[in-house]
Amino acid sequence: GKKYGGGVTKVLGMLRFEDIEQDDDSLDIEAGDEIQVYIKAVSPQSGRFMVTLDPSIRDKKPKDLKREKQADKRKERLSKQIGQEDIQSLIGNEYDGIVKAKSNTGDWYYVQPCAEEGEEEANDGVSLPVGVANFVSESDDGEEGKHDAYSAGDHVRVRLEGIDEMRGQLALTLLD
Repeated sequence: GKKYGGGVTKVLGMLRFEDIEQDDDSLDIEAGDEIQVYIKAVSPQSGRFMVTLDPSIRDKKPKDLKREKQADKRKERLSKQIGQEDIQSLIGNEYDGIVKAKSNTGDWYYVQPCAEEGEEEANDGVSLPVGVANFVSESDDGEEGKHDAYSAGDHVRVRLEGIDEMRGQLALTLLD
């Protein structure tokens, strides 16, 4: 993720085909060509570098790159399961849901929104996958909410807010 200048050191790095833009005809790489690359990862077993031509990874930690890649995969899977237009049309709808799990930090939950009778037909047969439910930490009167009392299997009410870009899942809000 960082660019080091000064000297030139030849190292063996692996550049995957997926890291080369296929629709870029101006990029024709041949054996022996010198190209500017960015280190994406280092394999601890072999000591080999995974490199990319993508400068957007500069100053990013490998852990963050991995999270972004996982979120992108989840978003792609979500788009296949439910179209982006379908999600946009459902934003603001409220659903009953079942808590599946609580995060390790305790500040959000995995919730399965449940379609009520006739609701699935109204949503063009779309059944919603498990999403990430956040909550407002304080109520209007300044008192803490009861959100820390939920556990797996509890029934809750949620509102669909969109897609959580960091996690690549549905973004939900817990309602009291």
